[in-house]
Order: sequence, then structure tokens, then C-alpha cells
Amino acid sequence: MSLNISHQFPAVRLVMDGAERYRLIRTVADVAEVLVKDWPSDDGEEYINALVACLDAYKETIPALAAREALIRAADEVRIPHFTLVC
Repeated sequence: MSLNISHQFPAVRLVMDGAERYRLIRTVADVAEVLVKDWPSDDGEEYINALVACLDAYKETIPALAAREALIRAADEVRIPHFTLVC
């Protein structure tokens, strides 16, 4: 499992509850970390889809951008506000 630059995508910021209120997500590793450590619910359909997308992106069977899109759908599912950062 490689955490190299090919797993990067345009940054998205999640507005979470807790100590780290704003989470900056730039890589597939960031997606996996927020889903496993900080997600408010682990039983949503989009949540499961996002986890699968992370694994597939690590295996490079789907682009990293697909994991980002899956994260956004999971965030919408549990009403976590998010916005894209334009640099």
C-alpha cells in the first residue's frame, strides 16, 4: 500500500464536530483516516461505499478522485458540511 503523491486530489475541507473542527482532506490516506477515526456513524451506505473506494484507490483500480467523490457523498449522507478549496 503506497501513500505516494498519485493518491492526491483537489483539497476538500470538512466541518466536523470535536477538537479538530475543520479537517483538510487532500489524499486517499486523509479520506481513510477521517472515515475510520472521526466519522459520526459507521452504518451508512455511502460511508461503506467511501471505505471501499479508499481501498480501491490504494490498489489503483479507481482514481484517487473517485475516493474524494465518495467521501463527499458520505458527508452529505450524515450532513457534514464541506467545501472545496481553490488554490
